[in-house]
Amino acid sequence: MNNDPVDSIFENAINTRPLIKDRQALTIDYVPEKLQFRDEETSAVAQAVSPILKGRRPSNLLLFGKPGSGKTAVVKNVTEKLIKKAKSLGSEITIVMVNAKTAKTPYRVLFEIAQKTGLNDEGRKVHFTGLSMGEATIRILEFIQRKKLHVILVIDEIDSIAGKDDGILYSFTRANEKMSEGGFVGLIGISNSLTFKEKLDPRVTSSLSEEELVFNPYTVDQLQKILADRVKIAFYDRAVSDAAINLCAAMAGRDHGDARKAINLLRVAAENAEMEGAAQVEEKHVKSAQEKIDKDLPYMALKNSTTHTKFVVLAIANAKTGNTGEVYQIYASLCKSAETDPLTQRRVTQIVNDLDLLGLVTTEVVSQGRYGRSQRMRVAVPVDKIKEALGDDPSFANALL
Repeated sequence: MNNDPVDSIFENAINTRPLIKDRQALTIDYVPEKLQFRDEETSAVAQAVSPILKGRRPSNLLLFGKPGSGKTAVVKNVTEKLIKKAKSLGSEITIVMVNAKTAKTPYRVLFEIAQKTGLNDEGRKVHFTGLSMGEATIRILEFIQRKKLHVILVIDEIDSIAGKDDGILYSFTRANEKMSEGGFVGLIGISNSLTFKEKLDPRVTSSLSEEELVFNPYTVDQLQKILADRVKIAFYDRAVSDAAINLCAAMAGRDHGDARKAINLLRVAAENAEMEGAAQVEEKHVKSAQEKIDKDLPYMALKNSTTHTKFVVLAIANAKTGNTGEVYQIYASLCKSAETDPLTQRRVTQIVNDLDLLGLVTTEVVSQGRYGRSQRMRVAVPVDKIKEALGDDPSFANALL
């Protein structure tokens, strides 16, 4: 008799009937051929970019909406069809998609643009490090003009480079004024924040938001239909109960109508059901999946945070007193070591408030007598959890005490 628990898990995986037939359809990167309940938004984005098919620069476009409201999926859907249409007409366009949050730094945004436009395959490359932001931008724009590229630059989570790093946005929104002929850049910005523009330099705002589009959250009824449609693609017949679909939709509807959360919840529930050897995903699997996701929330929130947010968390974790001045001093030192310009103290305070709302830090205002008041901060998650969340990023390898 084999008592090895690992071997038992492997045997169970081999012998258990699978529920999921297409795991890719349950990932964040999957974009269905048709997006339900987004016809109006899809048409608006398609209309905005359509001038590029006649060799004209499209208007800059800003998309706003809560996470999981379909903004990125709509842009991917439209731009994929745009590329096919352009090829059928014998013309060529360049779509560059960059996620400013996962890129982590403004310079990495520029590096990814250089990679995806083809600049780094020849000529004056934008290296991984070593150039100034200004020089990197100049090289990219010179390449676009020299090659007469028709570019649509999509910056997802564009709010991650708002405020202190407006230079990139200003350069790309004004780039066409300096291009004499041939090449041009149309910009699509995607933001989860409706107040995103308040952080921008007014000069950037005027040129960036030539057209705007707001995505409303999905309703529970819409989420049910979206999940039912995805189940047909991702699962074998009768692998998911209607009750499980309805519960996933209700839970995600409670979280601002986030379709990505609904699909992720269904995926985790299905994995739980498969490990159990169940014949169908049921409500109990959805509930256990929600418990697992809630448990992993601090880890995922930290792992997917912006570079500056990570620096703030590390500064608080390293602080002895936790007061505002000490935390900001440590934060600025971390930025310097990473060759990144620190945000203003006011902006750091906003990040701390956001972290407090997420439950990742705790704050209290303490009196310092005649010296007034100060905010005292503490991390609300174990230091080991912070190390685990940031451990795969070399920028933070030696940052914690």
